[in-house]
Amino acid sequence: MFVTALRLGLADDHPAILRAVVDTIQREIAVSDVVTVRHVVELLDASHQFDLVILDLQLGDGSDPAENVRSVVQRGWPVLLYTQEMNPAVVARCFAEGASGIVSKSEELAILVDAVRIIADGQPYLSGDWASALKSQRIPNLAPREQEALRLFAAGLPMKLVARRMGISQETVKEYLMRARRRYEEAGRPAPSRTDLYIRAIEDGLIRPPTS
Repeated sequence: MFVTALRLGLADDHPAILRAVVDTIQREIAVSDVVTVRHVVELLDASHQFDLVILDLQLGDGSDPAENVRSVVQRGWPVLLYTQEMNPAVVARCFAEGASGIVSKSEELAILVDAVRIIADGQPYLSGDWASALKSQRIPNLAPREQEALRLFAAGLPMKLVARRMGISQETVKEYLMRARRRYEEAGRPAPSRTDLYIRAIEDGLIRPPTS
């Protein structure tokens, strides 16, 4: 069901990459509208509808990749991930939120064009290498609020500040963290201590690892 001319949204914080991607796609595929932004919130605020959104996972604004995918998919727009991110756990979370495909920025742009065609035709796009990598992931299915509590707590905020930031009681924060620990236990990746939760949060891309 490939449409005659695509309406594309692209979110990437590298202008040169945006220009190259847009130029290549427009040479190969009929495009009726293109909106390029640096952050997903700008895409959501734009008064446009899209047949496909091409999304970089790391936008340099501290936004969570999976939450970005979720917010776009909730609008009914298919998402193609175009990224340098190689952490399968991060990518797995994005697919759990409804991403339709992924292409590495190390690939030739022709691969990206093929992926755009396939997803615009209503089919998912996933290379064999990524399919194998994602199959091995054991990512617990955390609810959004459980994930937020885990991210804030693992990042070092005391329970009281986590509760204040989320607008809930400390008891509710404790409940969310207990559920998160239980889900990690069920996934075979136990996290009984705060340090364990911190490690799991880094492994799954919920928080960034410290930089030297």
